[in-house]
Order: sequence, then C-alpha cells, then structure tokens
Amino acid sequence: MKNLIVASEYRKLRLLHTLFKTDQNYQKKELANLLQCSTRTLETDIMSLQELFNKEVAYVYEDDAKNICLDVGEHVNFTYLYAIVLSNSYLYSLATDAFEEKAIHLAEWAKEHFVSLPTIYRRVRKIDAYLAESNLVLETTPLAIKGPEVNIRFFYYQIYSKSYPYTEWPFPNIPYEIIDAFISQAEAFYHVHFSLSSRIKYAISIAVSLTRVKQAHAFTLPAKDIAIWTEILHSQPEGRTLDYSILENIFGNKLSSCERYFIAITMFWSHFTHTNEWFLTIRAKTNPKAFLPKYKLAQELVELLSDYYPVDKPDLAVRETIDFLARFSFIDKANILPEIPPPKMSAEEIALRDHIRNTLTKYENHPDYRFIRPNRPLIVNRLVEIYKLFIIQKSDFDALHVKIISENGYLWEEYLRGEIRKKYSQDQLVICDETEVHVPSPHIDLIISDFPFYEQKNIEADGLLWNIPPSSTDFAQLDMILDRRA
Repeated sequence: MKNLIVASEYRKLRLLHTLFKTDQNYQKKELANLLQCSTRTLETDIMSLQELFNKEVAYVYEDDAKNICLDVGEHVNFTYLYAIVLSNSYLYSLATDAFEEKAIHLAEWAKEHFVSLPTIYRRVRKIDAYLAESNLVLETTPLAIKGPEVNIRFFYYQIYSKSYPYTEWPFPNIPYEIIDAFISQAEAFYHVHFSLSSRIKYAISIAVSLTRVKQAHAFTLPAKDIAIWTEILHSQPEGRTLDYSILENIFGNKLSSCERYFIAITMFWSHFTHTNEWFLTIRAKTNPKAFLPKYKLAQELVELLSDYYPVDKPDLAVRETIDFLARFSFIDKANILPEIPPPKMSAEEIALRDHIRNTLTKYENHPDYRFIRPNRPLIVNRLVEIYKLFIIQKSDFDALHVKIISENGYLWEEYLRGEIRKKYSQDQLVICDETEVHVPSPHIDLIISDFPFYEQKNIEADGLLWNIPPSSTDFAQLDMILDRRA
C-alpha cells in the first residue's frame, strides 16, 4: 500500500471499513459492485491487504461459503487499521523524511526504498496535487514540503496523529513524559481537561512545533495577537503562569512569544472539555474581535437544531462549535487526510447538512469568516457529526427510562429486561440497570416491579406492578403509558 491518497488505496480502506462495520455477508461480486471495481481488482486488493497485515492483527479472506471475511485481533479497531495503512504509504514515508530534513533527492530516495523512478514520479504527482489543495508543495531536489508554516505544521500533525498508535510515539528526541507534564500544567492553567486520546494528539502537535523551532522554521504573529495572548496570561488569578522552560529545555531553544501562543492555540486541533466557564469568559473578554464573530456564527448554527430536536444544553453545543471553529484561527486551508464516508444519511441528517451549508454560505464573504470558503466541506462534515450526538442524546432522553426491580433478585430482573427488550425498541424505552435500587434517580421515569414500594416515599418515578412472567395485561399497561408519551 504505497499511496494513501490515490483511488486504489482509498478503495482498500473502504473495503476494510465495509467488512469491519457491517454484519452483512458479501460475496466477491457483491462487494466488487459496492466498491465500484472488478472482481479481479478486488482479488488484487485482498492479496495486498494480506501482505500488509499480520494475521494476528487483521486478515481478509474468502471463506468456504464464498463470503469475503475480515478477522481482526483483540484491541484492534478501524482507526488502528487506518494507522497501519497510512504508516505504510508513500505519503507517510516521504513526509517523514521531509520532516526530518534528510536532504535527500528523490532519485536517491527511490533507490533506498527499492522503487523505480517512473513509479515514484507517478506517486509524487498524486501527493503534490493533494498538498497543493492546502497551499503546500512537495519539492524533490532535495526532498522538502514548503508552504505557509501553519499549514506545514498542521499537515505533519495530521500525519503523525493519524498514524498513531501503530507508530507509537514518533519523536525519539522529544520525551513524551516532558510534554505530558506541560499539558498537565496547561490543563490547570486554562481550566480544561484532555482525555487520554486527545492528550496524545495535543502532545503530537506540540512535538511538531518544537521540532520546527529547532529547525529554525519560525511561526510569527502580528503584534496585536501577541498582545491578546499576553492579556490572557496576565488575567490568570493568583499570579499563576505557564512554565515553558520544561519544553525549552528539550532542545535548548528559547520559545518566542509567537511560538508560545501557537502551542496554546494548537490545543484546539485536538479536543478538550472545560472544567469551568473561566477560560471561555476570558477568551470572550480579551479577544472580542476574534471571539464574537465565531460566537455569533455558532449561535445561529446551533439554532438549526431546534428544527429537529430541542437541545437541552444549547450553551454546550455553542461552546463545542466555537472550540471547533477556533482551529481555523490561523489555518487558511486545513489539510485533512482522506476519511471514509459515513453510512447512508437519514433525511434529517441530509436536511441538517443543507441548512449548515446554507448558513455558512451567508457568512463566507465577510472578512471575519474568510476561513469558511476554503474549509466549508470539512466544517459541514464535522458540525453534522457534533450535532448528531446532541440529536441522538435528545432522542435517548425522550425515550421512557425504565427501571426493573424484583423481590427475587437479579435473575428475575434480567428475565424481565429480556422480555421487555423483545417487545420494545430503544427509541421507545431505555432500560436502566443501576444497582442502587432504592436511590431515586431523576432520569428514571418508570419502575416496573413484582413488589410494591408503598413504604418508599422518596421514590418519585411512576410504578407498574407486574407479574413474573408478565401477562398480556401487564404489557397493555406499559403500552398505554407509551401511547400517552407519543
């Protein structure tokens, strides 16, 4: 697999994704039609995947029933398979050598990697066309990627974050433990929290920046932006500050104010949660020119959700939108590696996508929103993903939340849960499995039990007294409650 961004490699990723995500059996001809290729091409792709993956990780094959199957090892998901494909591509190999500034010419590189010059030139044309979409260019004499510094850094962040964890930590001269200590400090300073996965991604963006600084590739900002960053630092209560020396000591390079600000900004390339409202308030107070346009746009976008489901936490939806849009503070064109398209969208999702696109189009010609036009497809896709979660969560919230309690214990409770699941979908009711049966929970709408709770005055949920096994009359009572909620 020698070029992630050409059609053949994208097809192989689609093949893996299809087999990984579906329970349906596909025979060779059906799968070839789905992937829009011939059966001969499909056979070649399967052989290529067999050569790429260790059988303990993933194995694509045709079984005795002529179905194309995928066996994956323990702790292997599609993201891990994607990382393997990327890590074995020409794109990754060329980008890594360019990042390390090996000063090697393309002909020498081809010889070292046992690739013919015609083959590597064909691949380089594809890679160069891909990079050009993000205002980058691949130079070959010697090997280098040139363009706006922020675009270069974001490109390398994409390469290394998408190839992890297969490549493990890809910066041998930058100890992860030191960057992790800095991130812990940043969490306390900015009142945010990174999950374990997003923490790794933020660490990768920092390591990319430190390497570029060491190589004398500076990032610069206008004085007004440095003043904003300085004001944020000075507004921190109790005189706390960020100690950048723990990063500077890695290479012995002093970080400029621009580089320090950039390292703070790259936290938006990953994802974090706010531990309180302080950071968001300070951002709005000290940077109104940059914050308010994104806030106005985020508010209008979130209001689109009201056409589908009321959002219980609109402020959270607005905040998620603002934090996502913040990644475009300096990037004129985000360089995103190819993603597998989502499964067939519902009519609501299609409508939501159209509304988001129309809203973005209204703003894109305004100077404050110049980032929209070159990044609109990416923004639309990501916002649909974010808002779908709010819609799904609201759908779950609207369902009847039922708790099952039996005087005879767990086995009888599990039996009742099974009988209810046979008859009702998760859209109609959600069965809650809390073990503390006498603690009132605000998200419990109904308790079904074979024993009355007359003495439990603090239980606010409605109750149904059922038999075990349940009778048709018992189910009729539940049907009436669901009908009233419909």
